[in-house]
Amino acid sequence: MATMDMLTSINNRYKMDLALDEQIEISKRYKRPLSIIYFDIDRFKQVNDTYGHKVGDLVLIKLSSLVAKSLRKSDIFGRWGGEEFLIILPETTQNEAIQLAEKLRIKIETFKFKVIPKLTCSFGIVAYIENDSTESMMLKADKKLYKAKRNGRNRIEF
Repeated sequence: MATMDMLTSINNRYKMDLALDEQIEISKRYKRPLSIIYFDIDRFKQVNDTYGHKVGDLVLIKLSSLVAKSLRKSDIFGRWGGEEFLIILPETTQNEAIQLAEKLRIKIETFKFKVIPKLTCSFGIVAYIENDSTESMMLKADKKLYKAKRNGRNRIEF
């Protein structure tokens, strides 16, 4: 089964599921920190409706490249779905993940995309706690992401 997202050339959801399972096992066994950043593009439907799906695709490609260039080699980055992305951060505390998410939030907000005037993202951050699973971490991250949306978008919740 292919593990790369064909549009963005980053990991796909299948690969991210496997990677998160593996990183949870490592964190559990060695008692090491692990955090995840789950984020999506604010009002992405509006981008597609206003500028068309081809522009929407170009935004996804550019955003993926922008984020990937801001990560360590040990970080695992992929597309979770449509306009949703996941970053798995081995050996990373929640506070360190918050710092990275804020850096990414600002980088995305201030980046000059060619066709669209501005883009923002909302972020949910979760740190591994004992007995977490991929499902429980993603559920918590999803709740944090939607809290960021409810609280005004272009923000981080943890």
